[in-house]
Amino acid sequence: MHTLQKGLTAVNDAVAKVITALGIVIIAFSVLALTGGAVTRYFTGLGFDWIMDLPPVMMPWMVFLMAGVLLRSRSHITVDFVPRFLSVRGKIWLSLFVHLFVLGCAVIFFLAGVDAVQLFHALGQFIELEFDLPYWYVYLSFPVGFGILAIFAIELALKDWLALRERSDSNPILEQRQ
Repeated sequence: MHTLQKGLTAVNDAVAKVITALGIVIIAFSVLALTGGAVTRYFTGLGFDWIMDLPPVMMPWMVFLMAGVLLRSRSHITVDFVPRFLSVRGKIWLSLFVHLFVLGCAVIFFLAGVDAVQLFHALGQFIELEFDLPYWYVYLSFPVGFGILAIFAIELALKDWLALRERSDSNPILEQRQ
């Protein structure tokens, strides 16, 4: 079990680094494209519409991919009121519950995302930029992001489970009370 957790952590570390780099690229491109487009229009009166339209199209890729990274790094929105009143073991149980709940939601949204991608692929609609961009490319971010979130939630739930097992193994009195 520890070997599985370590292997999953190693893979997820690499995936998180790639996603973070991709998020940085998307934000940098968005800021530079919008700033460059505004400067170009100001000085020349001309601009490229696709440069201005592409950043909003790229945002779902950043948002859905970064959700898993933020959960994994504990940087996502959390409620920190309840854990103050829990024991260490209670905090681990709460964390396990949260990660399993996130896993369940991620699987549901992954499946819904696959259905959405199939629908938009079948419809064959395009986003009207200066070039044709199929809608399903944008919707593909949904199942990809939630699939990655599910894998990260599995890793975190496995870590919580192992932490619970280690705590009960190291404290036989605590085990007897339960």
